[in-house]
Amino acid sequence: DSLINTALFFTNTSQPDNDDVSSKQKDAFYGSIELDTPNIATTAATIVVSGQSTGFDQVEFYLNNVKAHMTELDGETLFSEEIGKLIPGENKIYAVGKTSKKSSSKKTDVFTVLYKSDAPILKIERPENNTTVSKQEIEIVGSTDRDTTVHLNNMPIVVDLKGEFVTTLRLKEGDNTLNFQATDIAGNTTETMIQVRYARDD
Repeated sequence: DSLINTALFFTNTSQPDNDDVSSKQKDAFYGSIELDTPNIATTAATIVVSGQSTGFDQVEFYLNNVKAHMTELDGETLFSEEIGKLIPGENKIYAVGKTSKKSSSKKTDVFTVLYKSDAPILKIERPENNTTVSKQEIEIVGSTDRDTTVHLNNMPIVVDLKGEFVTTLRLKEGDNTLNFQATDIAGNTTETMIQVRYARDD
């Protein structure tokens, strides 16, 4: 009998308490929160941060590790908020979803957004403006900011990692207008125009 009682004792103690399992299941929380990927750069000091959340009642928005705003979801799953006071250069943005009782929270991925309000530099070293040349094909040399694209008469020019570029252009006889446009990753633009006259040597 003692062997049977001992076996029953171990059997009973090894089985989980159903009430305890039910309580843990109730305490488990499966909320989620995600931000939509923002633009990598902006020309404005404000940015709209949007995303979706389930299971949370509040969303806190953080800019450079400082809480910038808090919004109540009121049962909604989608959210959108304008965050201001970006600093020039890189800004870290993320959000934290929270329950109203502050018992559960979750942080989103951190996104880096570049705030750049200044137009890019655009220098054309050659040719000089209002010059006359006797060769039909000329070399164009210039420079701009890094991470900036340059177009000449709406055609792209290859820009190296330092922001420098060299290309050639075939002129038509007479007056030629060279329109340059530099655009940085935030969308700021700088334009300049060069006039070159091609006169063949007879």
